[in-house]
Amino acid sequence: MINEEAIFQIEAMRRQECGAYACRDYFQQQTCCEESKCQFGTLTRPSKRWSLKKSKKCKPLGPDNRQKMVTWFQQIVDHCGFDRESVLIATSYLDRFLMTKSGVPALHNKNTFQLVAMTCLYIAIKLFEPEVINPAIVSFLSENLYSEKQITEMEMVILSA
Repeated sequence: MINEEAIFQIEAMRRQECGAYACRDYFQQQTCCEESKCQFGTLTRPSKRWSLKKSKKCKPLGPDNRQKMVTWFQQIVDHCGFDRESVLIATSYLDRFLMTKSGVPALHNKNTFQLVAMTCLYIAIKLFEPEVINPAIVSFLSENLYSEKQITEMEMVILSA
């Protein structure tokens, strides 16, 4: 009886992995993003805050950018004495957000990508660590490149994606 339950649970988990929980290689699936087509999943012009600055060569970000942010996650978590699992959770949030239509602009702008990644770590720490960090600290960690308001706004974008 126990074996049948285990088999049933494993089959259910495998179906979920192929469905809503499936992860795609969002870096390989990206094409050049046109400025008028996306602002975190909408069909409106991007705001100045999260603009898609057009360059002569529209080159999407790659796995090396993701790796830099994961390394930064590890440094922050280690320095603050948080659990390393927060890095895994933040990376999962980052990956899942970047697979959505709302995440497309972040794949074409390093600053937006960095804001999204930092906010994912902020969310993971906020939810799973006993000590919560303030958006002001995240802003400070970004060397004030992003304001508290930008971080909290991005948090809402990520959570509603």
